Amino acid sequence: MEQITNTSDASQVAEDTATIPITTTAVDTVDTKASPRVSNPTKEAWILDSLKKRREEFLSKQQIQAFVGTWNVNGKSPPKESLRSWLGFVSNNDLVELEKLPELVVLGFQELDVRAEAFVYNNSIKDMEWTEAVESSMGPARSSLIKMATKQLIGMFIMVYVRADMVAHVDNIQTSSVGCGIMGVMGNKGAVAVRMTIRDTPVCFVCSHLAHEATQVDRRNAQFHDLCKRLTFSGSNIAYPDPLTPSGKIIGSGSADGERAHTVFDHSYIVWFGDLNYRLAIDTGDMSEILARGEHRSLLGLDQLQIVRMNKQAFDGFEEGEIDFAPTYKYIVGTSDYDSKRRPAWCDRVLWWTRPGCEDGISCKEYTAIGDICTSDHKPVRSQLLMDVWQADVERRHSVYLEVLRELDRFENECIPTARLNETTVDFEQVYFGRMVRRQLQLDNVGQVPLEFSFMPTPNRQSVTPAWLKISPSSGMLLPGQHADLEFTVMVDERTSELLNTRVEEMYDILVLHLKRGRDYFIQVQGAYQVSVFGMSLDVLVHCKSAVRSMTRADFERCLESGQFSVPKCMWTLIDFLSQYGLDRGLSLFGYAGDRMLGRRIREWLDLDEPLDPEAILQWPEETSGRTDISRMSLADQTLVPSMVSDFDMQHAPTTAEALERLSLSPWTPVSRTPRPDDPVQRQDSDSDVDEQIYRPASVTMGTELTGTPLPESIAARSTLPHDAGVDTVASCLIELLRSLPEPLIPEPLFGACIEAGGISRAAALEALEVLAPGNLNVLVYLLAFLREVVERGAASAARVARVFSRALLRPPADHTLTDNESANAQSFIMFLLRSHGQI
Repeated sequence: MEQITNTSDASQVAEDTATIPITTTAVDTVDTKASPRVSNPTKEAWILDSLKKRREEFLSKQQIQAFVGTWNVNGKSPPKESLRSWLGFVSNNDLVELEKLPELVVLGFQELDVRAEAFVYNNSIKDMEWTEAVESSMGPARSSLIKMATKQLIGMFIMVYVRADMVAHVDNIQTSSVGCGIMGVMGNKGAVAVRMTIRDTPVCFVCSHLAHEATQVDRRNAQFHDLCKRLTFSGSNIAYPDPLTPSGKIIGSGSADGERAHTVFDHSYIVWFGDLNYRLAIDTGDMSEILARGEHRSLLGLDQLQIVRMNKQAFDGFEEGEIDFAPTYKYIVGTSDYDSKRRPAWCDRVLWWTRPGCEDGISCKEYTAIGDICTSDHKPVRSQLLMDVWQADVERRHSVYLEVLRELDRFENECIPTARLNETTVDFEQVYFGRMVRRQLQLDNVGQVPLEFSFMPTPNRQSVTPAWLKISPSSGMLLPGQHADLEFTVMVDERTSELLNTRVEEMYDILVLHLKRGRDYFIQVQGAYQVSVFGMSLDVLVHCKSAVRSMTRADFERCLESGQFSVPKCMWTLIDFLSQYGLDRGLSLFGYAGDRMLGRRIREWLDLDEPLDPEAILQWPEETSGRTDISRMSLADQTLVPSMVSDFDMQHAPTTAEALERLSLSPWTPVSRTPRPDDPVQRQDSDSDVDEQIYRPASVTMGTELTGTPLPESIAARSTLPHDAGVDTVASCLIELLRSLPEPLIPEPLFGACIEAGGISRAAALEALEVLAPGNLNVLVYLLAFLREVVERGAASAARVARVFSRALLRPPADHTLTDNESANAQSFIMFLLRSHGQI
């Protein structure tokens, strides 16, 4: 299926790849006794770094220009007019200045021949006519450019020309081709490649054509990786791709160069170009106006190729010139107008890759598309690259390389890794629940050899760090003179707070920093954790009778043994405040985030068992909350509504039957109505005014209760007041208190049953709670009594309450991802509990 052509005007270059003569040069050899010791990435990095520092002793650099052009010609014959506008190096006069011509001219074509005969019988005939068209367009410059190689695979065709004065410095020319189209092997898609050595610098040029459908981005990525593996060249006489290192043996490979085939990455540079067919990631609709205004750069953020490079899915490590030209596809043939049936895209690209040790060896002088050539539905693209190539003093390079190996051997035998830490203690000082604290230490490699470090677990713990601590990086390698900033992050959340909150554990640990083949360093980490009701187990909270901040470990043990429990005082404090000040401010409760600084103050009051200060909370400065446009009533003007739940018997632990009976009865008049299709049990509402009306019966307006009875004028007037930052913050603290429980109020083992009940009925919801522990049930009944009052008083819709508290009360297991249907059932479950026995 594959046609190979490898021609040259130079008489010494043969037709077939296998017979291309190789210019014989002196080849370095490596000390066979020294090289086997070079066998791991750490040593490789050290050797390459040492050679890089001394490269001026054995390398001389020259910059050349490489002209690279790519064009998908859509099976068309060459145009009658000249291709000079594509070949930007061609002058309009008969005078040719040799030094102004590029040293390399590499042209790639795709869809050169799309006839069925070319695909089935591999008898493409269009390569000759396109070659003639290109060479005739070169004009007088043609005599100064020597064709060194061509390669064709059905529609893909690559041709390489070298400037006459550079021919003597180019050798080791080889070609390769791989099909990856139909069945993964056919040549309708794939790549052709030419590799060569310029002076002592091996370079590879790849012309490819990848899968064409806009949605086949994964297939294009896979084809790229397949081509990287399957495009290979003979191992004989190929110079080592890093000019810093002598050829003869690749560091760490364990095999001589001539013993294996070489891939495209066994070169100093790769220049990869062609119709890569990457499109725009999403359909942006009609782009004609955007393109007409010349604003095509705004679409580059949707370019699939840039996205996959950024995500390291394909072409990782490749670079590209700045795209300052319009999409190159798809045009109406014969015009410069885009085909409205296809989404324009930058399909035709030129990228390059440089090997470590050759960084910054390629830069882009020009990158553009040619708009005035209309032969195909693609526009031709050209890129002019500046490329650094090296000439090595073979004997001197060999000597320096051996000196580096001997130096490494001496370090391995005589030195051990040595590090220095600027501190051996990490003190986080005061640490609060939910607040992240970071500290840094600096680790310096003060030795003479590479240093590999890692944190190791201690004998009494399997993990490297306690659960509340993270280290980044936890391992790494440093060359001599380098340093690393070790970042220690402490974060106490509901997963790690339980033992710290009851003082079973202290925030203290000894970490072991281990140096490979070296000593261990011991780092002390410590902090003064401020015990909090947030993150504390409900089993503890229901027994506490005093400020948790002042309790000792023995105090916690004694209160747990008391056998008496009640609603947690911290929860009662928050709910009591909201009952007094949060139910008459309109439909705003649980609808807005609170103020962070005020939230910290409220948490401190709860931890110290101090009463909340209504005046400080309700008159919290507007500039602190960030809501400067909110008008508030003064504290004196507020009508304080006595709490209907503050007298709830917190000391009484009900039986399960008693608690469920409370869930079935409501102190307020129940609403009896026929369910509607838009009932929030079946539909999840938002917090808009329309959604608030959905929850109410059709006859109920903003100034009436859910019973249909008109609300008092004072409450009806306040229902339109804006939300209050202080009340919002207290409400947020209540929600966070529930979310911070290590075990949720409705424990995880009941999660599945409650979710299932949420999709059935209220009776099923009550049945799912029959096995709830008495302490949890007591707290749940108290909380639901308050939430019913919130809904009845018009402070928040039932839909909002269900949505917010379903997340706080029903927590899926850690390894379970909540689905949309489960989320809806969770909200329905809470909605069932909010209804009294008389409601449907």
